[in-house]
Amino acid sequence: MTLNTQQATIVKQLKVQKMINCALGTGILALGCYLAFGYSHTTPNVAKFEEISVERINIIEKTGQNRMVLANSDKAPGVNKYGKEVFRSKEPRPGMIFYNDEGTENGGFIFRGKKENDKVTHGLHMSFDRYNQDQTMMLQHIEQQDFMITGLTIMDRPSKDMDFELTNAFIKAEAEGDTENMARLEAQFNEENKEAARRAFYGTLNGDSQLRLNDAQGNKRIQLIVTKEGEAKLEFLDDAGNVIMRLPEIQKPI
Repeated sequence: MTLNTQQATIVKQLKVQKMINCALGTGILALGCYLAFGYSHTTPNVAKFEEISVERINIIEKTGQNRMVLANSDKAPGVNKYGKEVFRSKEPRPGMIFYNDEGTENGGFIFRGKKENDKVTHGLHMSFDRYNQDQTMMLQHIEQQDFMITGLTIMDRPSKDMDFELTNAFIKAEAEGDTENMARLEAQFNEENKEAARRAFYGTLNGDSQLRLNDAQGNKRIQLIVTKEGEAKLEFLDDAGNVIMRLPEIQKPI
């Protein structure tokens, strides 16, 4: 093989090697871009823990808006409407709070309980709210001294948005001892919430199992009761609360 032929062969091999190196470089660059951008965007960043201790967890949308908050007493949120706090109760609310698509509270699960000076104050309460209103369905267990209730309650609520400014004004008047303003605000609150009524209850009350059905004004009209002593009765009542029919039948005096 002549010198010129050898040189030509080497030059050809170098060109081929350059093409191979270029292809490899392009492939590595493309793979790096995929891992840095494509793969990281399609694969969720998942962290795994055997145990975690926190005071509050916020479940949020991509916009940062809350959908659920799980918190202890100190970190529990106030009442939010359209993503802004409009009311904060004096009582702590440890548990879970739910929010609708607009960032307004629409239910939750609250739980508390303790025994102090031999007196029990204990309660668990799950509720679901009407849009921009208060709770319409409650599943609860509450026990306090000589009172205990466990059951499901259904409520009617007005279509008008709940007025937290009125509630805050009443709390302020109460703190200032302004009884005249308190009475005025309470009357206004009752007028605005006159459509609110307890419509149904199923559960136990102080040992008696009950099914109660009320009219739109909240008056008890039908109740089915089995007392803790074992007495069973079905009663129909008028809007004034008088029993008009009972099974077994009411025994008339001789």
